[in-house]
Amino acid sequence: MVIGEDKDSQKKMIGELLKAADRYIKTADWTKALDEVGKALAIEPNNMYAMAYKDRINISLGEEKKKAEEEKVKKLSEEKKGGGKPPEPPKAEAIVEPPKLPEPPKAVAIAEPQKEEKKPEPLKQEVKTAAPSAVSKDESAARVESLRQEFAATQAKLQREVAQLTMQVKEAQALKEATEKNLNGQISTLTQELAAAKQNAGSAENKEIAALKKEIETLKAKHHKEIESAKEIAKADMLTQAAVLQKELEAAKKSASEETLKAHGESIIKNMFSKAWQDGVISTDERALLLLLKGAIEMTEPKFGEMEVGTKNEAYTNALRRVWSDGVVTPEESDMLTALRESLGIPADEHFRLEALVRKEVKK
Repeated sequence: MVIGEDKDSQKKMIGELLKAADRYIKTADWTKALDEVGKALAIEPNNMYAMAYKDRINISLGEEKKKAEEEKVKKLSEEKKGGGKPPEPPKAEAIVEPPKLPEPPKAVAIAEPQKEEKKPEPLKQEVKTAAPSAVSKDESAARVESLRQEFAATQAKLQREVAQLTMQVKEAQALKEATEKNLNGQISTLTQELAAAKQNAGSAENKEIAALKKEIETLKAKHHKEIESAKEIAKADMLTQAAVLQKELEAAKKSASEETLKAHGESIIKNMFSKAWQDGVISTDERALLLLLKGAIEMTEPKFGEMEVGTKNEAYTNALRRVWSDGVVTPEESDMLTALRESLGIPADEHFRLEALVRKEVKK
């Protein structure tokens, strides 16, 4: 992850530097533009965009240099052309006029030399005008040769750069193809391994699921058997208690007070309720015995209902204590509690309240 972030930050930095270089190029500030491109190449020497900017700046500098040289040559040519014309009159005066001043008496002699000297003047002018033309042709040929050499050098440089870029593109393409081939091979291998793993996991999972289902069925059967056994024991115990209670009631009627009989009867009913609620349901036989005892001690209906609800919550709380005794609730125990809660009709909020109390007891 760190390597990828460094590359992204480098690309961002190079982008900013090249943007700054582009701004300097637009203002023809080539030195600053080259400085920004140099910074970019220092970060990534083989960055094609930075190299392209550098070449673009160098070409622009070359063009400006050529333009400056052309202006210089043109200026020199104009100066030479302008400086060659003024000296002509003084030379004509120096060559023609001064030698004839010492011959005043001869008018004819003065006139004849003037005619003879005026004739060669056009020749001198022709020679003088021809000289700048020859010079300008030489300069022009030299400048053209210089431009040809620069063009050839620039063309050779561009060809080298194009060849280098072509090589880089080919290398990048080859690297891309090799990377794609490697990735495709890895993906194919991983796909095969995943399919094999799924197949193996599926068979192993099916075996584990079958074993777990079998174990659950065994536990359910065992639990059902234990519940039925407990019901029978509870029923027998209740019948015994009912018979004992009948005898005690008969004997108590003769010796004990009515309040004592009621208290003892209520205790027996409460105990019978607790045992009946262990499987979450009060059977018809159990309810018949409870009603028989209720009538024997003349318990009111509201009190009987209150005791039924209270013992139901106590039975669920006792079940929670048994489950949380080791501090861990297994999936089987959770299923058992859910079934018991539904059969007892315990609301969810009451379940959470009772469970919180039991967990506090366990922590202590």
